[in-house]
Amino acid sequence: MSRSTRERLRRLGRWAALTLIAAAVVAAGFVLGWRLAGPYPVDTVIGRVAFQLHPSLRGDAEVIVPVADWGLRADALDAPLRISAELRSLDRPALRRVADGSPLLLDELEADLARGARDSMVRGFAWGIGTSLVLLGIATALWRGLRPRWGLAAAGVAVIVVASGASVALVRGTFDARAFQSPTYFGHGEEVQRLLEVANNPTAPSAYGSQVTSILRSVTTVLAEVPAEEPSGRTLSLASDFHANALVVNPLAEALGDDPLLLAGDFGQRGGAAEAALLAPRVAALSDRVLAVSGNHDSRRVMSALASQGVKVLGTDTDVTDDEPAAFVAEVDGLRVAGFPDPLEWPRASDPPERPVTFNDLEDPEAALERTAAELVRWFDSLQPPPDIVMVHQNALAQRLAQVLHERGKEHGLVIVTGHDHRQHIDRWGDIIVVDGGSVGAGGIFDAGREAIGFARLHFSAATPALQSVDLIAIEPFSGQARAARVAIRELCPEEERCTFEPEPLASAAAGP
Repeated sequence: MSRSTRERLRRLGRWAALTLIAAAVVAAGFVLGWRLAGPYPVDTVIGRVAFQLHPSLRGDAEVIVPVADWGLRADALDAPLRISAELRSLDRPALRRVADGSPLLLDELEADLARGARDSMVRGFAWGIGTSLVLLGIATALWRGLRPRWGLAAAGVAVIVVASGASVALVRGTFDARAFQSPTYFGHGEEVQRLLEVANNPTAPSAYGSQVTSILRSVTTVLAEVPAEEPSGRTLSLASDFHANALVVNPLAEALGDDPLLLAGDFGQRGGAAEAALLAPRVAALSDRVLAVSGNHDSRRVMSALASQGVKVLGTDTDVTDDEPAAFVAEVDGLRVAGFPDPLEWPRASDPPERPVTFNDLEDPEAALERTAAELVRWFDSLQPPPDIVMVHQNALAQRLAQVLHERGKEHGLVIVTGHDHRQHIDRWGDIIVVDGGSVGAGGIFDAGREAIGFARLHFSAATPALQSVDLIAIEPFSGQARAARVAIRELCPEEERCTFEPEPLASAAAGP
């Protein structure tokens, strides 16, 4: 290697190092600048709203109501920042008119918020650039051995131009108003429930057809304490994985309301007589219409106890007669619901310690899972006419059924509700939607107070069995902190055949205000 080549490489290395240092200084400058800039107040038709920029790896927009201690968040942009809007004061008469759906006021409110967001971004970036330049100047003055003398400042200016331009371009190019159709609500349980009830109202008319209008009307309706309209369509609740935690029954009952309830298994831990006696009457009292299937921790004893309390247990012989075989399908609110009993449901009255409760307890777990998945597909094919909803406790089996039907090219929608993995998520396989509401048992009795109870609410069209949206709700039963992610199915990766949505954990959502 020639001397001139080595010299060029040294210069390139020096400039690369200066650029990395400058990038770190600029990043610190923007973080500090946004903090120094503080909130930017804007007067809107419903009151004063303060906007502020925050650094964030996942770009989103956030509305915070500090007095009520709740808010909402939407993944509306792909940029390294979060823009928050905090409601500081209210004009009650205007608020009520907006809540009542006044199109002119709704459009004016949306325009005010758009102006405030734009101006706060300009102000925030000005503060970030100014603070970065000051820090670059200080660093240059203190670094006496810097060569070239103004290299750090020059590299910093280049970083500022590129980073600011890229961030603004990302905000402008990736902002998606449709994200406000699937926001995450956070706060206390009663406020989150109220927000979800109001969010089912029909979208208020807007001269611009804005996707944001329904969210604005929902928020103002809650703030104005206007009674919620009766939502059109049908709503079913979904829960699973009690794991013998009777402590969550009362808070769950308060959150569920009067909707039909689908229970996707794992009521107990071992399925013994004590669990059956403890849980059956409490679970049956959660709703006037309860449909259930067994899970891998359940037993015939538990499922029979549930049936004796009025729960419709699908796929067992708990109420079989000589003339009527085991019922796998029931109808609720015009929707056909089929239930697949768990293959590891314990069939006998005894409860031996060696009882298998997972496929891993069997001699050949993978082969057993494959056999059960094939049995599940054959069972589904035997159901005529096909159901609108299928209940399968184990998520792995639910995903396998969805995958097989998707690969066949199944066109009309099917909803599969599941549990077992204690995670809230929604999976899309083409027109097939798999919903897992998480664990309603809050991690069991010993984790009460530390883990949240998780369940889902499924909103169907009034005219067809089409699933329109899903609420994934998590509530910490003792503190009352809650998070609810509203997912509009038509906005769930509309350009992809296969995707998964999983909401952020309750702790991080609740920390927002």
